[in-house]
Amino acid sequence: MHRLLDHPFLWAILWLVVLLVAATLGRWLRARRKALGEGEREDLNLILSATLTLLSLLVGFSFSMASARYDHRKSLEAQEASVIGTEYERASLLPQPQALHVEQLLRAYLNDRIALYNAPNDASDAKILRATLTLQNKLWESVRIPAFAHQNSITALVVEGMNEVTDAEQSTQAAWEDRVPVPAWALMIVIAIFSCGLIGYYEQPSENPRRFYVLLPLLLAVASYIIADLDSPRGGLITVAAKNLERVTQSISIHQVPRGHARLP
Repeated sequence: MHRLLDHPFLWAILWLVVLLVAATLGRWLRARRKALGEGEREDLNLILSATLTLLSLLVGFSFSMASARYDHRKSLEAQEASVIGTEYERASLLPQPQALHVEQLLRAYLNDRIALYNAPNDASDAKILRATLTLQNKLWESVRIPAFAHQNSITALVVEGMNEVTDAEQSTQAAWEDRVPVPAWALMIVIAIFSCGLIGYYEQPSENPRRFYVLLPLLLAVASYIIADLDSPRGGLITVAAKNLERVTQSISIHQVPRGHARLP
């Protein structure tokens, strides 16, 4: 299901079609029955009000979850840029040629992280993640040798920084995989279908224009688009850009890490 959610526009179109069908079916069932009595309409109105209230709560809850996950991904991108910039500066404290080697690997690693944010699809993601894992192994090997050869506070600091680099990547990956739960989507869809069907059934076809019962499906489709767009790390218009990672790349290219990245004791 998450593959479909990675295409928010198609997801919203699907919602609109399904909900319009539900509303139309409700009108069709209503047209085949005799007019509702006053008591029946009051009971139906009570059920409809309760259903719409529950639906609004589900939409708001899902939007809150998706928005929080989007903000978390943005925060992790900034954090990852910070730890890579810090480690690049710490690497310069190593003896040569190890320092140069670590810096070269970190530049390649940084380019891979930026490429992940700009990757067009999941296939590209998998390829980049494999390259990232290979670079992580090389980075650890590059600091392991000087750490054994020179056991002092400098090498310990570099090793600690490398651990932060790999931890930041794992946290980012976990955040990308943390989505609005499928059961939440399923419950919202079921309640939305039931609500639209009730709207179609409640209104008298002879008394109300057809456009009236189109409004709720349209609004719900727009809401589903925004939620899916916020929830998807890659699809849609609302995505996390690698601005902070690119800023570190620019700083490295002129041999100057931004102030605030270095946290040397």
